[in-house]
This record gives sequence, C-alpha cells and structure tokens, in this order.
Amino acid sequence: MFMKTIFAVLSMLVTTLLFFNPVKGQSVSYSKEFSMQLNDLTKQYKLNYPKSVKRYYLQNGFQSLWIKNRGEAKRIEEAMMLLDCVLQYGLAHADYHPGELTYDNFPAIIDEPEKISIQEKVRFDILLTDAMITLINHLHYGKLNPYFSARKIDGIIKATSFSAVNELAKAIEEEGFTAAILSTQPKSKVYNDLQRYMRLIKGQYLGDCYEVPEAEVRTVAINMERLRWWEFDEMKAIPKKALYLTCEIKDGLPVFYKDSRHLDPSLEAALYNQLPPKKKMPLLLPKIKTNKD
Repeated sequence: MFMKTIFAVLSMLVTTLLFFNPVKGQSVSYSKEFSMQLNDLTKQYKLNYPKSVKRYYLQNGFQSLWIKNRGEAKRIEEAMMLLDCVLQYGLAHADYHPGELTYDNFPAIIDEPEKISIQEKVRFDILLTDAMITLINHLHYGKLNPYFSARKIDGIIKATSFSAVNELAKAIEEEGFTAAILSTQPKSKVYNDLQRYMRLIKGQYLGDCYEVPEAEVRTVAINMERLRWWEFDEMKAIPKKALYLTCEIKDGLPVFYKDSRHLDPSLEAALYNQLPPKKKMPLLLPKIKTNKD
C-alpha cells in the first residue's frame, strides 16, 4: 500500500513538472495529451498492460516513443513487422491491437503528421508501446502462465529479474531492435527447435505454397507456450522433471505424442482466444515426463 501511494505521488509530481517544463523537442500539449490518455480509465481498459505502459512513459518523461520524426520510421516498421509475424512464435494477432495498429495508419503518421491530430498520434504511440510490452511478456513468460498472469506481471515492479518495460527501453537503443526483442525467448534446445520449425511452417513454407495442417501448427504453438512457463519459473514452482509435452522436433521433423491427460484442447482454446480460460491451465503433472504413451 505504501509503495502504491509513493508511485501515485511521483506520477503526479512528474506530470506537473512536465506541464511547466516540457521535454526538449516536445510541446506541452503532447506531454499533456500523453498524461491525459494514460490516466483515462476508459482508454486504459483497452490496454493489455496499462500499469507497465504508464511506467514506461513516466520513465521517459511522457515523450513519444515511436512518432518523433521520419528518421524514426524504421523502428515503427520493425515493430509492426514483428507484430505481423507473431504466428511464427506461436502467438495470435488478436492480442496486439490489430484493429488500430494497421499499415493504413502508418504512412500518414510518418509522412503527413500535420493531417493527424495529436490525440490520434498519441493513441497510436501508446497502443504500439502496449503491443510491444505484451509481445515481450508473451515471448518471455508465455501468454497464459499459471504463475505469472498478465495482471500480476503488470502490477509488479521488481518481483522478478525480468521487466518488459526495461527490455523495451534497451531494445529501442539497440541497432538490432528485432533481435533484442526476440532474445527474451527461452534458450533451451527443445524450445528453439520448435520455434525454428514454427518459423519455417508459418514463413518459408507459406511462401513456397506448402501448407501444414492447422492442427499441427497449433500443437507446436501450445508446446512452445508450455516451455515458456517452464523455463522462466523464477518461483521454482514447477518440478523440472514434470514437464508435459505433446510435441518435440527430432531431426528437423515434428514428433507428436498422445495427449493422455487431455490438456491440449483447453490450452489451445485459450491461446487462440476461442474460449476464455476458466481456470489455470495445467502445465505439468506430478511424476510425468515428456508424454510418449
């Protein structure tokens, strides 16, 4: 409670200072618009990680992260391309504001900014930041982590050694922006093999007009999700020998195992937004290793 009070006071103080001392290169109106939208509960409701987004802009003095000048267009292009390719990482487009973050909006914002209102530009900036923070968290923790829910991750400042806000801030300064974002994924061989295969079937194979059955694609995706939970279990709540997988890559090809405990359907439905998860998705089963029944 004490920390929440301190954070609220600091937020108000920084906002007040910005109104009278705008950051170099930005007008008071921009800073004020960022503050207004970030404090608007109606707009916050549409964000996946509203507290994290607010922390990010509070840290950078309510400056625009993406819409600065034409020289910054490359960063937006890279971010939009990542969001456009989320299927290659076993994720779903619907989780990253596809209705508002469109390529139709992008050219006008960069090439004809005078035709776009401050409100629209700020909204685009905030939504893209939220989408990237969401992507980083999904790549690192997984979308449906039973130990680190989106609400829990959004509310914490330093409960783990990982922060999507900090990772995004570092990636923005990197020459290899895309590589920096993707480096937040698991490092295990079993995950990397699945990820390479997913990138192949949702990228190169599509270009070669070779289509893999959707059921196979989704099985690969849900096992990537389980591996994210497993690898970044900083609470040590998951026994390492209890990982439950129904797919692995052997010699470059997928090997599928029987889903003997019928865990795949519910996880698939939640991962692809077909049904809201009614309870925590079980990652593991006591004393059960990779399922090869």
